[in-house]
Amino acid sequence: MHHTLDQLRNIPVPDLRSAMQSGPNPRTYPIDRTSPFYADGWVEARAAGLSGINFYHTRPNPPYNMQISGAIEQLFIRQEVAKRLLAVNQRLAPAGLELWLYDAWRPIAVQNYFHDEWMPRWLQSLDPGLQGDALWVEVEKYWSRGAPGGVVDPDSPPPHNTGGAVDLTVRHIGGDPLWMGTIFDDLSDRANTTHYEQRELGRSFSDIEARANRRLLYHVMTEQGFTNIWTEWWHFSWGDQRWAVNTGAPAAHYGPMNPCE
Repeated sequence: MHHTLDQLRNIPVPDLRSAMQSGPNPRTYPIDRTSPFYADGWVEARAAGLSGINFYHTRPNPPYNMQISGAIEQLFIRQEVAKRLLAVNQRLAPAGLELWLYDAWRPIAVQNYFHDEWMPRWLQSLDPGLQGDALWVEVEKYWSRGAPGGVVDPDSPPPHNTGGAVDLTVRHIGGDPLWMGTIFDDLSDRANTTHYEQRELGRSFSDIEARANRRLLYHVMTEQGFTNIWTEWWHFSWGDQRWAVNTGAPAAHYGPMNPCE
């Protein structure tokens, strides 16, 4: 059944947490190097007709409020990912809406910085007793392991290093983003995609609007084959290892890529 955009705003997001927690570790999932998509090229998202700004390269970018070392201006994505995102835009356009990208392909230096330095330092500022394995378990709830020494394991790339993962929202064309209930990169439970599905919203127009907009984003993205990480309403991917686990595909399409080489 083809739903209207207004209907999508009223269709609940399914329980993503239980499905994701029951699967294997995505970073150990096979990558099919014989897949026709394995050698899929890359494009700059804005040159392909999409909108966005690299959040880690450009201020203001709360809560960091600084240009992250190693971040680049460009928003690189795989060609097939670009094709599918443009199809989402076609779906949104009659309502005067479009996608807005925060992040796409991510240099390994940025991944390493957040995983190795920024996140553990921030967590320990909240709980100085958080140490050892317990610290890294907590870190990796929010930031995937990068690559020691900057050398990416071809069998276990961080999702954003594949060009198959994107962080995004929906905005009015050329205007403001829709209200999603949190800022991008929020670390609280409110950032969980189904947060507003799991609580009584009462008379809060803010919460009701956030729930409707998250539903819209989730459904227009999954219509094009993307899957979401349950802890981040903004994170979607196609073709990477997390996508393969979420969809039950026998293997991922994408390994690491480096458009800056």
